[in-house]
Amino acid sequence: MWFSRRQQRNSLQAPVAGTHTAMPAATSPQQVGVLAVQPTSQVINAPLDGDIISLSPSSLVINSLSGHYIELRIDTPYFQNTCDWQVRVGDSVSPLTILGTLSGSLDGVTIAVYRLNRIQASGSITLASN
Repeated sequence: MWFSRRQQRNSLQAPVAGTHTAMPAATSPQQVGVLAVQPTSQVINAPLDGDIISLSPSSLVINSLSGHYIELRIDTPYFQNTCDWQVRVGDSVSPLTILGTLSGSLDGVTIAVYRLNRIQASGSITLASN
């Protein structure tokens, strides 16, 4: 009987249905823009497999299975647009996981995915305790 080791698949997928658009400006030098989408759907899925390590009203950070930190950020010109997150810090997610749903108009909304080169100890990212 042979056992095969399952390879970790770490491909990035678009978190929402929509059209690709230009990357919004990064808010820190540690961010590398990967993907930006103007959503046509209000459902946000996880872009890859990993664990939620930070959550705020407009962004979340996933520690991927390969050890990369991926930030998903909602950029919107309107303050009434919010996201109802369906996950919590410490949850394991996959591309089939619904992270949350957007409320309000989708006009001008961009979902941006960034790779973080390192995590600052500024308190902006909360690590889940085991």
